[in-house]
This record gives sequence, structure tokens and C-alpha cells, in this order.
Amino acid sequence: MPSNRKLAPAVREINKVIIKPADCLTLPSGIKMYSVNDPSVDVLKIEFVFDAGARLQPSPYVASATNAMLVEGTTKYTSKELAENLDFFGAYLQNRSGSDDATLTLFCLPRHLESCLPFVVDILTNASYSEHELITQKENAIQRLMVNEGKTSYLARRSFYESVFGYNNPYGTPVYQQDINNISRETLVSYYENKYRAKLKYLMISGSVGSMVIDKLASALSGFTEQNQTKYVYATTQERAKKIAIHKDGSVQSTIRIGRKLFGRNHPDFRKMQLLNLVLGGYFGSRLMSNIREEKGLTYGIYSSLESYLYDGAFYIETDINNDLVELGVSEIYKELHLLSTQPIGEEELNTAKSYMLGSFLRSLDGVFEQANRQRILIDYGLSAEYYEEFIEIIKNTNSLSLLELANKYLKQEDLYEVVAGK
Repeated sequence: MPSNRKLAPAVREINKVIIKPADCLTLPSGIKMYSVNDPSVDVLKIEFVFDAGARLQPSPYVASATNAMLVEGTTKYTSKELAENLDFFGAYLQNRSGSDDATLTLFCLPRHLESCLPFVVDILTNASYSEHELITQKENAIQRLMVNEGKTSYLARRSFYESVFGYNNPYGTPVYQQDINNISRETLVSYYENKYRAKLKYLMISGSVGSMVIDKLASALSGFTEQNQTKYVYATTQERAKKIAIHKDGSVQSTIRIGRKLFGRNHPDFRKMQLLNLVLGGYFGSRLMSNIREEKGLTYGIYSSLESYLYDGAFYIETDINNDLVELGVSEIYKELHLLSTQPIGEEELNTAKSYMLGSFLRSLDGVFEQANRQRILIDYGLSAEYYEEFIEIIKNTNSLSLLELANKYLKQEDLYEVVAGK
């Protein structure tokens, strides 16, 4: 019988979600190979993860440049030859450098894995870092930076992290043109040797992961060694100005960023703070959107966010507002923060936020690659297999009074940094 499209589907409460843990095989070298298998997906996604993030770099931009140039040629193949050979098998590579780690990801069909792996292994053992490619890399990086420095959003973001974390903290260290100019081939080769060459933190394999896939990977990586995670001890953040104004000629709008240094996913208050953040500015029905966008018409969009790193975290609110209305916009932001810390959230508003959050969580599990992403969070942060089941229970059982306490504890105006970039 055909469904009646005039009727909305029934709303069902999310009581429990069981996520199957990733399978894990430890190679003789100690390297762990995690896998999330779905035979119906005839594709492989293999993430080679390295303890090579920005928090470990000897100077700004080294980690990013080293990772970016991984695929720019080896002693056997040029970057063009690598791309063409992988393309022949319908495969491709993605490389990414983050604050805490770096990855090289191979996408390919299972039947072509054996043909593609030698190119990946060559990249991870014989990357060339040619002077010619480095010159091009630096020119492109400076050009991108110059474009970004013309945007108030970039200027506000850079100043915010530098202020909140401190210049000497790896999560707050910005990149300037001089940092890019100072990069040398010797620096990148040294970082590659220490963090990439025949080393791995772990592998995450998702898609159609059969025993043959595991065997071929184990054989190809037999000469690799386990890379133990390097912990970081932070220097005390220097006291910095709580309000910063950055002038940008010709800017019609100003970017406002208000927030503070907070904590990461391992903190006991993190999951409740996720819910409080959602109510404040984490989705289209949030308070900041309802007030500053819908009622006041000050901006096209405004949001708040929690950022989690392995050893730190941040909370911030960001929006772009016409230069003449910045003062009003800032005032309304603080007004919403004050209301959160003085008045309990109403039952209907809180239940709506909970439903949205739990529904979004379910959508984030839709597909084997997405499930692998969730498993990576557990691995990276050393969280238990029950973390997501606990997350659902915590969100369901969090009440208005506990959120009121969190707002009073973490969202006081005197603890927040305020950056405005514009004219």
C-alpha cells in the first residue's frame, strides 16, 4: 500500500544505539589495523594515520607543508606519474594535516588494492621533496594566505586562537608569510624522516574489508614500525588582551568572534556542553539564530561551536555583521549568554534540542565510512566502546538546572575573548 505523503512520519524516541566496535588486528611490529566492514560497499577507504600534527612541528607550517608534499613525487615517480598510475585503477589519494595528527587516505576498489599499494608504500618510504616542487608549494601557500588575509573571518579566527591559546601554544600558533618563506627542503625531509618514513600510528580500513584485504595490507607494511603518540606539555598561556579590534580597509562587514579556551572530548562536562552549545547557537533553531538573525535581522547567519583537540579545546561564537551594527550585535550576543546563565531553559526548547542532537547523531552513522569516522574518535581520544551509548543517555537525562550550572561555570562574560575584524 503506497504511503500517504501528506502525513509526516511518526516521531520515535531514540532509546539506544548499539555501534559495533571496529575489528582490530595488531601486526608483529605493533601497528594496529582497525577495520569496519560492509561487504555491500565495493570500495575501500584506507586511512594511514601519523602522529605528525601541527602540535609536534618544530616551527609554523612545517607539518602542513610536509603532508602536502607527500604526493608531489618520490625517487621513482613524479607527482604526475603517481596520479596517472592510481587513476588507471580508478583510485585516488587524499592527504590532510591537522592539529594533532596527519593522514594519507587511499580510495580504491578491493580488486585493485594489490596494484595500488606499491605506490602508497613508495610515498611513505621514498618521498623526494624536490626543490622545484617546494618552490611551487611555497608560492601557492603564500598566494592562498594573501587571499585569506583579505577576509575579516580569517583575520578574526587567527587572532582569536593566538589570544585564547597563546602564541607559543601549538593550537594557537598562526602562520605568516615569513614562516612559509623560511621553510627549507632540509626541514621537511627531517620531519618526514621522523614522522612518516616507514612509520604509522595506526590504520583505519572501511568498506568491503575481506581477509584478503587485511593480508595484503599486512604484507605491504611488514617493514613499517609503530609510531607511539607523542604527548605535549603546554607552557602557561600568557595574559593577553580580552578585547581585540583588527582594522580592515574597505570592509563592509565585520567578523565577530567571542569565546574562550575550554576543554576537549575527554572532559566529563563535554557532552553536556555539546547540548548547551546547540541551544545557544548550534543549529538553525538556536537562540542566537532566532534573535540576531530572525528577530533583529543583523546577520545572515550566526553560530556557536565547541572544538576538541587531544590536549585542549575551545568554545566560540562567530558571525558577520554590518560595520554600523557591530555594537548592537555584540550586545545581543552577551544578552543571550546572560539569559543562559540566569534562566533555566524551557522544557519544550530543551526537548527540541535533544531530539535534534540525537537525530543528527543517528545521521552521522549512516554508512560504513561515517561509522569509521566515529570509531576514529574513540581511538584517538582513548575512549571506551560504550562512549556513544553513554552519550545518548547523558543527553536524554540532562535537565535545565544542570545546563544552567554549566553556563554559569563556563560562559561568564569576564572569561571570554572578543575579537572584531573589520572597518
